[in-house]
Amino acid sequence: MEIKRILNGLERSPALLRELVAAVPAARMMEHRIAGKWCIHEHAVHLAKVQTMINERLRRFMTEAAPEFVPYVPGTSTPKDELMKLDLKESLKKFALERKKFVGMLRQLKRKDWQKKAKHPEFDEYTPYIMARHLVLHDAVHMYRIEELWLTKDLGKK
Repeated sequence: MEIKRILNGLERSPALLRELVAAVPAARMMEHRIAGKWCIHEHAVHLAKVQTMINERLRRFMTEAAPEFVPYVPGTSTPKDELMKLDLKESLKKFALERKKFVGMLRQLKRKDWQKKAKHPEFDEYTPYIMARHLVLHDAVHMYRIEELWLTKDLGKK
């Protein structure tokens, strides 16, 4: 298990997201460059929204014998315009705070706790280790999309 690398990635994401969003021109933040896909604002605030849910999942891993999770699917289990209504600055602050709490909780886990199993209908296997690694990858996907939406020419014509 690459716990230290995962923790490092998780700790770095809030600062990287803040830096990335700060570089984006204001006119691009809410622009939907691809029909039916999220804008930069939605990708950024989504990370904070997800982090709060993930913190609760980790709390349940720590307190329940066999937790069972329900998928979070934005736009289907929540209103379609929910992310557009969230304040970006507040969301970035919340992301940093909630991520710090999450990493703190992860650091409390004993080595065997990282492999505790839970049920999740979207995954064949789900443990705190898989959840944490998945979150590092999830951060990267959304930050890549932000950069792509910001910098790629003629993106809507692909």
